[in-house]
Amino acid sequence: MKKILSAILSAVTAFSMLCTPVSAAENTTPSGIGFADIGTEIEAFAAENEGNYASFATAVFSGDEVLYSNHFGYIDRENQVAADENSVYEWGSISKMFVWVSVMQLYEQGKIDLNADIQTYLPEGFLKKLKYDEPITMLNLMNHNAGWQETSSELEVADEADLISLEEALRETEPAQVFKPGEITAYSNWDAALAGYIVERVSGMDYAEYLHKNVLEPLGMEQTAVSADYRDNEWVREQREKVKAYIIMNYPEAGLIMDEELGTAMSFISLYPVGSVTGTLSDITKFAQAFVSDDCPLFEKQETLDLMLSASDFYGDSDIPKNCHGLWVTEYAVTTMGHGGNVNAGSANLVFDKKSKTGVVILTNQQSEAILNYGIPELIFGSFENNPIYTNAKINERTDISGDYVDSRGFFDGVTKISSCLGYLPLAQGENQDSYTQGDIPALTRISDNLYMIDGSTDFLYQTETSDGKIILEYSSMTYIKSDIVAAEFIAVIIFAVIAVVTLVLLIIKGIKKLAKKYRAIPAGKWVLAGQLARLAVGIVLVLLITAMVSKAMLVIMCIAAGASAIVCLVSAVFTAKALFTEKEMKKFVRVRYTLSVLCNLFTTGFVVYFELFNFWT
Repeated sequence: MKKILSAILSAVTAFSMLCTPVSAAENTTPSGIGFADIGTEIEAFAAENEGNYASFATAVFSGDEVLYSNHFGYIDRENQVAADENSVYEWGSISKMFVWVSVMQLYEQGKIDLNADIQTYLPEGFLKKLKYDEPITMLNLMNHNAGWQETSSELEVADEADLISLEEALRETEPAQVFKPGEITAYSNWDAALAGYIVERVSGMDYAEYLHKNVLEPLGMEQTAVSADYRDNEWVREQREKVKAYIIMNYPEAGLIMDEELGTAMSFISLYPVGSVTGTLSDITKFAQAFVSDDCPLFEKQETLDLMLSASDFYGDSDIPKNCHGLWVTEYAVTTMGHGGNVNAGSANLVFDKKSKTGVVILTNQQSEAILNYGIPELIFGSFENNPIYTNAKINERTDISGDYVDSRGFFDGVTKISSCLGYLPLAQGENQDSYTQGDIPALTRISDNLYMIDGSTDFLYQTETSDGKIILEYSSMTYIKSDIVAAEFIAVIIFAVIAVVTLVLLIIKGIKKLAKKYRAIPAGKWVLAGQLARLAVGIVLVLLITAMVSKAMLVIMCIAAGASAIVCLVSAVFTAKALFTEKEMKKFVRVRYTLSVLCNLFTTGFVVYFELFNFWT
């Protein structure tokens, strides 16, 4: 059946290529806005949301023609410096598109095989934390399903003097492989950086040098910097220092109201291929237009661009595309592709529809901005509710997806694995069998057998299964994995938190010195006290892990402390239990207290072992 559908879709696609797209013929965007009215619509949208941004720049194009381009607001509100054509913005993860273009160029030259084991292109023994024997291919890197967990190490440094080479940064930050290659989508900065390193290895050029020669120069992008310190374009560096960054959130219904300046917020990304590209609106527009150009300057053959813009990954076993060789697919009224980006100093989005050859780019100096970055594309491409995927959706069979889910873009191995259970997603059926809630809050609504709309948005999740029969809910760049134990893990964290807090309170009330003197006079008293102090130490480690970004050296110290504390707890439990059995004259109250001490120490030891709080090397 799927082959028949694919054949029909291919025939329709081939026919549509012979015809002028309706939107282009009528000079309208896919949403139906006339080209002449684009400026009016965007300016009205900007005026409506004036209190939600510091500055932004946006351009809408059709093929090689820029239909509208403008700058709004201030790159420095305090000094009233208005955004203009010389303003530069950080493009964040849009930078990854340059990695995938480079890969496809080398593929075109026969230097990279998209289906070959990537270890072919790496130094021997480079990947040290692989769990599965299945090879990882370049397509796995492009689709973000190589199987790595999130990178726990900080990707950025505050001082450019602390920058190290791309190879060194990759070796220092390698995450554990926790999923079978090709099975679970989990957005990964590390895997895109690894692809950038492979570009270096195969081309024999520094990555930034490669981009300047093979991408920026052919497109005439003279106002763009690539390197982690911006030093490959001093004009961009100078302009970047004039831009202030902001956090602005205005969601009173969710209790999120914030308006804060962050200074220049310049940071330097060690894994720089994944997020360091910085430049003007004019330059990012040139780059975006290359993907819909009739004569793309990026490749020698049209077939290479066609391949890049074809689906390389789908939702489950459906024909709904998820990824096109590194470009994420987003469903508006039409199917689009591109990439968003978010860093400390700003956020951005690049979206285009290859059929109508219409596209839009948005740049902001605002962290985690969503209203502009996603509202303007919807203005241009229309609502998902008008997409055939939505309008043709029918429910024939129903599967109950109630349960607890963890986000694949998290940690499942090593000292940071505890974080996965702290933000899990509990789903329960709502008022009917097609609605699901998270607590008492509406979360999902089923619109077809496997498709669920996320309440309050136009995004969707697709229900499917892993090879071992585990239910998963696929989002474009990550996956929610059903877990039978995550709720118990969360409860274990709460229990330990209670133990640690009670221990702290008791130590404060009685005083450690007084306790030490008192405990010396009773059987195994010093071990009871040692166990209390060890539990408190583990509690401090846990708080730091959850609430603070720590350096690698600090992480090692914390893990050693947690491991040592677990050993002390175990020894304390043994000697305290021995006293329980050997001291026949022990008072009942003391016996109860000793029993609780043994149980708390054993729980703490198991807690440290289960959550690998000693395991800093992964």
